[in-house]
Amino acid sequence: MPELDSKYIAQNLMAVHGLRAQAVVIERIAESRQQGDTSGLERWQDVEAAICELRRTAPHNTSGA
Repeated sequence: MPELDSKYIAQNLMAVHGLRAQAVVIERIAESRQQGDTSGLERWQDVEAAICELRRTAPHNTSGA
């Protein structure tokens, strides 16, 4: 899956699920692994990496508000 697709999916999951987005993706990874779906597994691992990257590079609110 192209990196932009993974990032787009990650952004959408984060918008819908908020902080739970990564947990949702981890569930999908487990399901893909259990079903032997290697392409699905790779796709969801790419999305998880994109979520981690988006969280790492997101501006942090340091105002305390």
